[in-house]
Amino acid sequence: MADLTKDEVKLIQDSYRGIKMQQGYLAEAFYRILFRNTPAARELFPEEMSGQLEKFSDMLDFLVNNLSTPWLFTGKIKRLGRRHVNYNAEAEHYELVGEALIQAIEDMAPRTLTDAEIAAWEKAYRGIASMMKDAAYTDAA
Repeated sequence: MADLTKDEVKLIQDSYRGIKMQQGYLAEAFYRILFRNTPAARELFPEEMSGQLEKFSDMLDFLVNNLSTPWLFTGKIKRLGRRHVNYNAEAEHYELVGEALIQAIEDMAPRTLTDAEIAAWEKAYRGIASMMKDAAYTDAA
């Protein structure tokens, strides 16, 4: 992302390498945390989650691998944001999703993440969530 420094991109990509081996487990951990923290969110997702887990994992992998070239994913992220409106996602859900994602990343990392790594992940998430919300709630207006 344009907002991320090269050092922040490196922190995210390096810490993700240790998590990537457990990618499917990261998606499961994310949704488990999201549904535990926000039980009402469960109804926004299909009963059978295997397809959703795969989509989540694939998108996260794509984004992390392309953080330094945001032009590769900006359109995809905007379309994803607009689709989430059809799934009844609301702007305030993005903060809950971000909290669950960061917690899952911390839980699945093979070592304790540094404050700088956590801050870089949070910054990247905020940028992507902002892009999705702008497309969903501003572009549609």
